[in-house]
Amino acid sequence: MRIVDPMLAPASPGRRRILKAVAGAAALGVLGGGGWFVARRARNLFEVRRERTLMQTTVAITCLDEDVTRAGIAIDAAYVRMGAAVAVLTRFDPEGPVGRLNRTGRLEHPPRELRDVLGRSQAISALTDGDFDVSVLPVLRFFESLQVPVVLDAADREAVARRDRLVNYRQITMDASGIRFAHPGMAITLDGLAKGYVIDQGIAALQAGGIETALIDAGGDLRAISSDRQPHQWHVGIIDPADVNRMAAVVSTRNAALGTSGNYRIFYSADRRLYHVINPHTGYSPQNYASVTVMADNSMDADAMSVAAASMPLRRVHEVLASQNQQWLLFARDGGRRWRSWDLPMVSGQAEVA
Repeated sequence: MRIVDPMLAPASPGRRRILKAVAGAAALGVLGGGGWFVARRARNLFEVRRERTLMQTTVAITCLDEDVTRAGIAIDAAYVRMGAAVAVLTRFDPEGPVGRLNRTGRLEHPPRELRDVLGRSQAISALTDGDFDVSVLPVLRFFESLQVPVVLDAADREAVARRDRLVNYRQITMDASGIRFAHPGMAITLDGLAKGYVIDQGIAALQAGGIETALIDAGGDLRAISSDRQPHQWHVGIIDPADVNRMAAVVSTRNAALGTSGNYRIFYSADRRLYHVINPHTGYSPQNYASVTVMADNSMDADAMSVAAASMPLRRVHEVLASQNQQWLLFARDGGRRWRSWDLPMVSGQAEVA
């Protein structure tokens, strides 16, 4: 997702694009260098923006503030805080806490960030009856190990079945002594909600730095905040999973997060029936939807619930997300239909209200 503004760099396709910040007057000028963009939006209001690579994706932070220096300092602090969270939560560092937990099946004195994220993941797993489960890593690793495009044979399917028997969030224990797995071979991936947590940490750092209106966009997941003194609407384009070069819908948000899961960015089989989201109950990718977007109060919940909803039938999506006061937009896998919650703040596009 990118800010689309004639004064800034051209946008590239993503699961969503930020269309614009409705910030009053048009930009009067642009300054900056080294990855910085500074645009005057009004006599006493500037848009300050920077991009960096984190979590193998571009993470863009945009602030609207009267003080360019304050915004720049807050943005730098946000990147530092987000980077620290990434270092703790990644599964790709064998010497990191998640890597050591997956290797040994236990971890004493886990970092606070890992406790927070794992604790929230367990709560969401219980809420969704296991439609979200961080212990799917044994299955996901198997698919990642196969040659692409994947064509499963009988031996592969037996391997999936063996690994899926290890998937059970209830077999993960976290208490004062640490984190433990009940069975050898269990492993976790926090990919389904860690990016959201990282974004939330960035927002917290911006707020601690005195920023009231901002947006963090991290390759398919975002969170916006807006001041009550100068309310701003952020317009967000939802990519059409059948054609990633066009936007199928636009939603507006002020103080909320959006998370999207879909089969059109990372997939293993040529027909996209096997992709990076795994239904914990089956060991295979869910087939109901090509894309699920969830709007929630924070990015960690939006991220995780978009993954969980991918494995739910339509009626259950409505029931579970309504219980959390979350809004959503679904694209059918065959591209023929779209559904949304009645309260999704949709600016353009069409979808049936479910």
